[in-house]
Amino acid sequence: MSTDGILGGFQGYRRSSGAPGIRNHLVILSLSGLETAIARTLHGQFPEAVFISTPYGRGHVGADRAFQHHMMTALATHPNTGAVLVLGPDRKAVSRVRDAAMAAGRQTAGLSLEDAHEDRFELLHSAGRAAAHLKHQISRQTREACSAGDLAIAVECGHSGATSGIVANPLAGDLAEALVAAGGRALFSETLEWTGTADILAERAARPAVADAIRRALDRRHAIARAADHDVRSGNPGPQNHAGGITTLEEKSLGAIAKGGNQPIEGVLDEGAPLPSKSGLYLMDTPCLSPESITSMIASGAQLVVFTTDQGNPYTSALAPTIKITANPQAAQLLEQIDFDASDVFEGRRSRAETLPELFSVVGEIASGALTWGEVTGAGAESISRLGPSI
Repeated sequence: MSTDGILGGFQGYRRSSGAPGIRNHLVILSLSGLETAIARTLHGQFPEAVFISTPYGRGHVGADRAFQHHMMTALATHPNTGAVLVLGPDRKAVSRVRDAAMAAGRQTAGLSLEDAHEDRFELLHSAGRAAAHLKHQISRQTREACSAGDLAIAVECGHSGATSGIVANPLAGDLAEALVAAGGRALFSETLEWTGTADILAERAARPAVADAIRRALDRRHAIARAADHDVRSGNPGPQNHAGGITTLEEKSLGAIAKGGNQPIEGVLDEGAPLPSKSGLYLMDTPCLSPESITSMIASGAQLVVFTTDQGNPYTSALAPTIKITANPQAAQLLEQIDFDASDVFEGRRSRAETLPELFSVVGEIASGALTWGEVTGAGAESISRLGPSI
């Protein structure tokens, strides 16, 4: 790996359409709660595959129905998806996602309970054979040289504390700025954690329409909270944030927005919406729960997650390698799940500028195939938001 790490490029999987992948996963995708248990049993036979499911899958209406289908399709066609086995309740539901994955050039198979005469054993047997064939096919694909401009990163923070706002988040922001300068893309989300910083973010908007979109996204999330009679300041910052040295919501927000650096903001995306091809920093309007936020950013096309934490947070994506960064000396010493230790910056032994090349190197290695702790321990999952009730 070159000394400039990810800025010197990475070894990825070229796709016939869209950005290259940094992984070549076999994805087992379950579209409803009806066959999720069968799909989970199948995953036990192929534990190295990525298992994604939803406990719902029927009864969605309106925007929620469209969103659920979009998310499943986006994950099936993600750059890190080499092949996808789609399992669902009926042929129509399966074919919609399978056909989209085939059109995106993925190795694909689809099976439904309807195909298997509603028989668990028949579906499991057929799905096992299909998964084996897909795994065999993608095993022949090899990595090729890709540029830093081919990469999109999602930046997240969780269980934040003072070390997050002072060091870890600004360091992630430095990475985001460098990647964008090299032609790549970056995004961060969790809309309500921008509370109190709307003017700061709006001043960085590349265009007036982007500034308006930032304010509208915040207003919409606050309106949802008011409609539920929920005070966003209640429990936010939470006990872990307070233990880490954060005292106010505005203080937490200032730390949170540091994840994108100080560069212009090119746009505000709806939850799970695809990233534009133009290089730049983007915001995404999502809930504040890390699993939902991360999965929505991955659905946009981000191949890699950079996740900062003060106290430690075990969640990682299943589909996208998730690099855990902390600047908390105690967390760095206690937790093996930390992929990058920036505590020497917090303790004043090194500057962020001195540390950044090392972070570039780690990102480059992981993008080229080195495993994160989340991948080693099998900690990954995906969480798809609901927008409304079922009928």
